[in-house]
Amino acid sequence: MLEAVLSVDPQIGQISFPCYDFGPSGQTAHPQEGVCQGYTCRLKNNQKHKSVVRLDAVDHSLQNVIHHFTLKSTFNSTWTRLARINHYKYQAWTEFKVKFKRRVSAYVADWADPVNLQSNDRAPGLGVSAIEPPGWAEKFCEVKDTIMQELSAKWFGIGFGGQASTTDFNSMGPHGTRTGDIAPSPSPSIP
Repeated sequence: MLEAVLSVDPQIGQISFPCYDFGPSGQTAHPQEGVCQGYTCRLKNNQKHKSVVRLDAVDHSLQNVIHHFTLKSTFNSTWTRLARINHYKYQAWTEFKVKFKRRVSAYVADWADPVNLQSNDRAPGLGVSAIEPPGWAEKFCEVKDTIMQELSAKWFGIGFGGQASTTDFNSMGPHGTRTGDIAPSPSPSIP
């Protein structure tokens, strides 16, 4: 897979991928079936990007910062839609609160301090309180996106303890999310 994304013109020094931020997807606790299976709602537009660069293409300047590189004049950069990054940023509140407090500490001494309130590393609308905002489980859900859910089920099966399973998709949950009972089945053949 990586070879298909990276086999480009030798003059390409940087390839950028969209990075999509996923929301709680109606979850109120860590999904038993796992992150890729449980979080299937995201913001419509990608908020950030990630890049792969050729080290010999990077200009030796002080303008290079993480995710943003200045290339030597003989190299170009490009975007690809052949791959993407799913960022499961806004998870169920119990998970998010721990993750957010740990992450924001790199930007402010105390996440309850009203400092850097416009930072993209703060959750929009959260403010400085460690109190679950009303409707948290439904926030940040603009698009239903089941690509990783479907791929991980195809590649690895879904379920517990490495056993593949099938899902009864007869009932629909919030935002059209599929819900149902998970029952064990034989492992699928992986091409």
